[in-house]
Amino acid sequence: MVAVDSSAEALERATEHADIQTVCGHGATLPILRSAGVAHSDLVVAATASDEVNLLASLTAKQLGVKKAIARVANRAYYEEEGGVAHDVVGVDLLINPQVLAAMELHRVIRSFGALETENLADNRVEVVDLAVREKTRYLGKQLRDMSMPRGVLIAAIVRQGRMLIPHGGDHVELDDHLWLVGDIDTIPRLEEMFGMTREERVDRVMVVGGGDIGLEVARRLERDGLETVLIERDKGRCRELAARLGQTLILHGDGTNRGMLVEEDVGEVDAFLALTASDEANIMASLLAKGLGAGTAMALIHRGDYLSAALGVGVDVAVSPRRSAANYILAQVRSDQVMRVVQVEQGKAEILEVHVPSRARVLGRTLMYVDLPRGALIACIVRERSVFVPRGTDEVLSGDVVVVFTVPDVREEVLRLFRDPKEEAART
Repeated sequence: MVAVDSSAEALERATEHADIQTVCGHGATLPILRSAGVAHSDLVVAATASDEVNLLASLTAKQLGVKKAIARVANRAYYEEEGGVAHDVVGVDLLINPQVLAAMELHRVIRSFGALETENLADNRVEVVDLAVREKTRYLGKQLRDMSMPRGVLIAAIVRQGRMLIPHGGDHVELDDHLWLVGDIDTIPRLEEMFGMTREERVDRVMVVGGGDIGLEVARRLERDGLETVLIERDKGRCRELAARLGQTLILHGDGTNRGMLVEEDVGEVDAFLALTASDEANIMASLLAKGLGAGTAMALIHRGDYLSAALGVGVDVAVSPRRSAANYILAQVRSDQVMRVVQVEQGKAEILEVHVPSRARVLGRTLMYVDLPRGALIACIVRERSVFVPRGTDEVLSGDVVVVFTVPDVREEVLRLFRDPKEEAART
């Protein structure tokens, strides 16, 4: 792996945390890209703060022969797709908008109220939910094998007091556990109800602090859901712009981190509070202030990766990072040609992989009970045409299936090897 940056100081910091080669210079110029060995690379990721530099670097890399180029693009004028990812635009294989991806993640959490994190896979047919068990129900303490689990949903992992375990039939669920649920998007709510969370507890009122690109995108999506939304922005000019672009959101000019304003706007009555300013510290403090005043779920936008755990540790309910949202998409491109999505669990303690099964994969032709799946991994569900199901030992994986796999990092490559064509793999080596 080679890192290119015009800042020698930034490259020095990078080498302190990763075993990489570095090239100092402008990453969009031919001499620098050639010296970095782009022509012999499988993937180039252009992720500077400039959309134009990223696009130019990606296009130049493609001309030099790189197999795949990914560019970080914040300006949606460069692509027409609705989401945060666009394929094959102006000669670049993949455009990623971290701000839109973060907004989508925040919206998913609000839509799945009560869950701490949600992700959709397999064209929105499979949902991944991080659910905190807060209520006592008759299922607590009961072995999983003795529960009447809804078909199509699986408890893929249990996080208990910071420790993660991949459960089996003899395990049970305790109060304050975090359950990572994977399965059919329409069936997961039934499992949530078993452990005390129902989606009848829908969000009705949301307060957003910060009217930047992410705040605007979140407000747009909340308007489509018909939710009562208040957006507070400090810049008067930006307020006028937001009012012109949002039809139903109440735009207020003021400091959303000021206690007096939050009290005046009845922050204690909102179901969800989102602090989405450019300052991590302000977002954390505003979230804690809102919770102290009686707000429901408090969410904070966190730009620095090392602040994510700290924000959650001091009481913020949900912390979302644009960089992490973009990294999940980029990781999928790095892992394997068959891996379509990667969802990180508990800051990288495990991963959920969305894998497309090729026509000659090693896993084919055997029932799952005879597949040598390594310890620390499980096949959570299979998407086959229009159906989603949790497989049993007597089931087989078929060519063309989309398989959702839960795995710890140590055995990831061993898992992915099962979904590769052995002849193609031998030819590459």
